[in-house]
Amino acid sequence: MGYGEKVKKWFFEEDDDDVYENEEIDTEEENVKSTSLFEKAKSTKTTDAMKALSANKDSHLILFEPRAYSETQEIATYLKQKRAAVVNLHRLQKEQSKRVIDFLSGVIFAIEGDIQQIGPKIFLCTPKNIGVSGNITMDDSETDE
Repeated sequence: MGYGEKVKKWFFEEDDDDVYENEEIDTEEENVKSTSLFEKAKSTKTTDAMKALSANKDSHLILFEPRAYSETQEIATYLKQKRAAVVNLHRLQKEQSKRVIDFLSGVIFAIEGDIQQIGPKIFLCTPKNIGVSGNITMDDSETDE
């Protein structure tokens, strides 16, 4: 029985038993609604965060995993276009990783951005228009790798 039929039945039938029966059903529906409202509120926070990121068309997050130092210039191009970049240096040797970080640090300085290590050999590079809050702490063993 649909909701519209219940309303019609409530208005047009005068039997008190049906009215109480409908009220009990409505109470059960309210419990279901309150649960779904909680779930909706939880998903709304996520949706709001996604809307905030997509509201500014200039803010994009690009993922890079360079295999050679020569690919670093492409990362710099994206940063100059006011796009954030996550750079994973796991595929590079230690010396090349240092060169990449030195180069990206210079680019970040020039565009007044920020660079943060978010994991072992993983860095977040952001231009001036994208703010980052919070920090990630790592053990000494993770930073030496």
